Amino acid sequence: MILTNESVSRTEFEAGTGWALKPEGACKGSACVPLFDRAPASSGPIDGLAVAEAIGLPVVHDEEHGVWALGPESLGSRALVSAEDAEFELPDLDGRPFRLSSLRGRKVVVYAWAPY
Repeated sequence: MILTNESVSRTEFEAGTGWALKPEGACKGSACVPLFDRAPASSGPIDGLAVAEAIGLPVVHDEEHGVWALGPESLGSRALVSAEDAEFELPDLDGRPFRLSSLRGRKVVVYAWAPY
């Protein structure tokens, strides 16, 4: 879900995230997360960022474009929080060491194959 500011309508938040905002908290299916002091009012716009953070949705802000992206919930709150690759080194076709980080700033496709 993409937000252009922190305030969003309850209907838009629920449709964009799949979470229903109820008096007992934010609910998805039979699971509910209490919102306590971040509970939105029963009508009017809500603070979409505060509710997203309360229920564990990853939030990314793009300052240049003035938008926030809300991601889906993740098991154990293990959302990807950076786009940095792990540093590793492998031999190239000539046997010389090659580091993926040497391509930093360029678009790269990583293709992996396993015969099992």
